[in-house]
Amino acid sequence: MKQTISTIDRFRKDPVGFVRRAFYKLFVGSFVYRKGGGYDAHRYWTDRFQKYGSDLRGAGDEGLSEGENRGMYERAGQTFLEVCRRESVDFPRVRVLEIGCGTGFYTGILRAQGVRSYTAVDITDALFDRHREDFPGYTFIRQDVTDSQLDGDFDLICMIDVIQHIVGDERFRGAMENVKRCLKPGGLFLLTPIHGDSGKKMFYFHTRTLAEIAAHFPDYRFSDPVPFRSTALVAIRKPGLAQ
Repeated sequence: MKQTISTIDRFRKDPVGFVRRAFYKLFVGSFVYRKGGGYDAHRYWTDRFQKYGSDLRGAGDEGLSEGENRGMYERAGQTFLEVCRRESVDFPRVRVLEIGCGTGFYTGILRAQGVRSYTAVDITDALFDRHREDFPGYTFIRQDVTDSQLDGDFDLICMIDVIQHIVGDERFRGAMENVKRCLKPGGLFLLTPIHGDSGKKMFYFHTRTLAEIAAHFPDYRFSDPVPFRSTALVAIRKPGLAQ
């Protein structure tokens, strides 16, 4: 089943909007959100989520409708669950950390599977009031995982469609060190997207390969990458026995 819409299809659907968005991301956005060698991620994502609210265009593809985004997200969600089941995740028993909860799409999936212990961190708290109302008993923390230390011990850490928005090798290294610190022995880290090449594509977008990611996790067990939207998802298991 087709999981994404090609660049050509996006252009054909709305050529004027396509060009306008491309111009903004290539020129205007890189100036407005410029910060040192990277970008002001907190401001950028706060603006996105304040503009779109819970509409999936905020975290997804602005060039597609809410319905088109939702269709892709739902198919990705099924893949996410299939990987969890393959890795024998016991949802009601695990302590979960989601890095970059965004609109709360995966929060909802995890709650539907019976997850009781859930913590989310995100660089913006723009949607947290809504999340706390929709998901009572779950914890939402505003934090930049690239430059501040996470607290807690978790059986399952999910980082879905986040790492491409971490620009700068030191920030990426900081995020991965945070994950390793908080993941329990035998714990599982689900990570996407995995790209075929590595490099900064736009001011807020940097792709990374499986080899580049694996270099941060020596001795961890990696699953075969699973197709996920237009890229791939990988399950990374920490050495040791789950407690």
